Amino acid sequence: MAKNYFKRYIWLLETLQSRGRLTLKELQNLWLRSSVNDEGKELAPRTFSNHIQSIADIFGIEIACDRRDNTYYIDNEDEIGGNEVRNWMLEALSLNSLLNESAGLKDRIIFENVPSSQKHLTTVIQAIRDKKVLNVTYRSYRKPAPEELVLGPYCLREFKKRWYLYAQKAEDAEPHMFALDRIQSIEIGKAKFTLPKKFNTHEYFAGIYGARVYPDMKREMVILKVSDMQAKYFKSLPLHKSQEIVEKDSEYTTFKYFLTPDYDFKQDVLSFGTSVEVLGPEHLRKEMGEIISKLNSKYNE
Repeated sequence: MAKNYFKRYIWLLETLQSRGRLTLKELQNLWLRSSVNDEGKELAPRTFSNHIQSIADIFGIEIACDRRDNTYYIDNEDEIGGNEVRNWMLEALSLNSLLNESAGLKDRIIFENVPSSQKHLTTVIQAIRDKKVLNVTYRSYRKPAPEELVLGPYCLREFKKRWYLYAQKAEDAEPHMFALDRIQSIEIGKAKFTLPKKFNTHEYFAGIYGARVYPDMKREMVILKVSDMQAKYFKSLPLHKSQEIVEKDSEYTTFKYFLTPDYDFKQDVLSFGTSVEVLGPEHLRKEMGEIISKLNSKYNE
């Protein structure tokens, strides 16, 4: 089982961001006094070097050394917010720094728990980085017993408090989706796995709304009529990245989306109740009407 080094990476980046350039000796002294160092061990030069390489490989953040005074610094700090992974890391750093510097703050902030990130996320990312297969015991909710699988990891995605691994199973041509919280055991295998050259993660998820990729479901233009109050929330936090305003008046705003209207999308639209109405396409509007009719029947039995 791979060791969870994420908190070390966060501590190292946070320390260099907040304190500026530091020598290895200064970093070692700070590490010995850090609450993150729960084992109380020193930061060995070789471990420090490995952390620098891992941070570069996983997050694209470069820690460089100025040989004039042997101080370490974040070389591309201006680029940290340049992609989704870096944004995620930056948010983690900022929040962690605030919590550590503000006495009593931890007791006044409630976080959503994402169990899968605590157990298996590091192992999966390390397998992706090292181009190795994963040996997994997986228990699907749809099957009566767990499976022993050898998976070739393609990519990871977070959706609604769950992390999902998309990986090749056996000789299947397309990757399958595996929820990390349904993994009972996992370890990095010895065999190598090479990601197909034609695979592009962003293209793979282009237009996808939920976690599951349906090969037979095509992207289409979806039109939603949204009440004025709910539209304010949609504008501040778009329902999907393809969101555009089509029309607006004093009572409603009409939005359009280019996506696959899958199960998750329909469930989310239904969750807004009478504040959101599907105008098109017609087959989706009809399907939503049928679902609402069935719900109405249940509550009027």
